[in-house]
Formats: sequence, C-alpha cells, structure tokens
Amino acid sequence: MDSVLAVDLGGTKTAVGVVSSAGLVLARETIPTPLGDPTTLIAAIVALARSVLHRAGPVRAMGMSLPGIVDRAAGSLRASPSSGWTNVPFARMAGEALCLPVRADNDVNACAWAEACFGAGRGLDCFFWLQVSTGIGGAVVAGGRVLDGAHSMAGEIGHLVVNPGGATCGCGHRGCLEAEAAGPAWRRKALLRLDGLTPGAGGFLVSLSRGEVDAKTVAAGARAGDPLCREVVREVGSMIARGIAAVTNILDPQAIFVGGGVAAALDLLQPFIVEESASLVFAASGRSSLFRSSSLGYDAALVGAAALALHPV
Repeated sequence: MDSVLAVDLGGTKTAVGVVSSAGLVLARETIPTPLGDPTTLIAAIVALARSVLHRAGPVRAMGMSLPGIVDRAAGSLRASPSSGWTNVPFARMAGEALCLPVRADNDVNACAWAEACFGAGRGLDCFFWLQVSTGIGGAVVAGGRVLDGAHSMAGEIGHLVVNPGGATCGCGHRGCLEAEAAGPAWRRKALLRLDGLTPGAGGFLVSLSRGEVDAKTVAAGARAGDPLCREVVREVGSMIARGIAAVTNILDPQAIFVGGGVAAALDLLQPFIVEESASLVFAASGRSSLFRSSSLGYDAALVGAAALALHPV
C-alpha cells in the first residue's frame, strides 16, 4: 500500500500517523506539543514516527501541517503566535532526521487540501475552508490548488474586521472575526451576559463555575433552549455570516466548508448565518446552501498533512 508519514504539529498537541493513499489513518500517536527548543520537538516526532512506522510502516514521503505562517516552498514556519516559533525550517529538520522527502504547509491550508483530495471538495473547482476553533483561519482552493498569496497569507479570514470597534484581537486590531466568533469569544460573551443577570436568576450556565463556561457548554445550553446561550449563538452566527458574506461576494465559491471544534455547533449556527447572510450576499438566492461541515472531522489536519505528501502542488 502506498502510504506516507503525516505530522499535525499544533500549538497544544502534536499527532504523528501513517496515512494511506486513500486518506485512511492506519496508525496514530499523539502527545502534548513540547514548546521551546524546536530540536526537542523534532526528537519527539522521530520517536512517535518510529512507533507508528513499526505498526503500519513503510512510507515513501512525509507531510507536515504547521501552526502559523508558512513558507510553503521552503517548508519553514515563518511565525507562529501559538508557539512563539519564528523562521524554523521544520521540513528540513524532520526530513533529515527521518531520511524522507517532506512537504509542509499551514495547518488550515492542509485541512483544505485534504477536503479537496479526500473529502466533499473533490471535483469542486473553487471552495473556501473555514476553521473555527481557539482561533479562526481560512484557505482558498481554486483551480486544483491551495492559493498561497503574495505573502503566504491568502484566506486569513480570521482577521477580517466584522465588528468595527469590537473586541480586541490578538493581532492588535479590534472586531476581527477571530475575536468575535472563535471559541474564547463564546466564553467571553456568555460571561458578560451572566454578569448582567439579576441575583437569583436561573439558566443553564448559572449552575456552572466560571471555569466551566466555554463554547461547548454554551452550545449545550443553546440545545437545551436556554435564552442566554441562544443569544450568544445568534451573535456569533451573525459575526460568522459577515465573514462568509465577504468571502462569497469576492470568490463566488461552490462551497464553504467549516472545520474545527466549533464546527460541532454548526447546526445551531446555520439558521442565524443564513438569516444574516440574506441581506449581505449579492444575489443571495441559491447561495445560502453553500455552508456545510467538513467531511473529515477530527482527522482533517493529520490527513491534510498526508495530502501534502501524496498530492503535492
């Protein structure tokens, strides 16, 4: 079987696996990402690789998905806010350590390429991938390739300003989509509403400690019909609608796929997104059905890393 080694290097966890030419994960190992000296991380990747190769081996190449701005041609991580790494040549380091040719790209680009190669994006000429998790990222697939842009930053929808003067974003601007709709924004919006409740008021979140309030618990409350949680979901849906309306008007994509942890709440968000988009998307009729969940789920970034090696562009 034609298989490759795949590495999903994240700011909090790192997964190493063997993936088949059909996009199936044959073996996988995951550890917390050892931040700090990149050579320590490479040593950990080598140890994980040996373990999965022993179970599913051999492989012909390696792909890496990296967290941040990536020089795709060089396979170098130029900057990563989540880890603090800058200008680290991960592809070269990993390739030399494991004696394999390596392809590397930004993790969101890798997810989008996996959708194009193995998911619901197969056969589509143009689609957008939206990653909603702790942060928000995006990638454009068009004409059989992931668009890179002049500075390797095409598709960065997370820093599109959707609420001028809104919450401060990690990039330093205010009202970015990431600051208004990523996982931490759900928590912040819910806590602000909880702080405004009258003493003794009930509700789904009132019985929880503040540390337990996050996007997952807000979504659970919305499913249970809690008005406060549904207000948060409506506001987040409105912010996402503004972002994807801009993407739709500019790209005219055949589909917009959403991945990441918050994608599990897409069924809650979608009615609000469709409602808000109707007044923002040019000739909206027939384009409200573009928004859908990724077909790859939790493995999107790992399969994406494999796709970089299996189907280089």
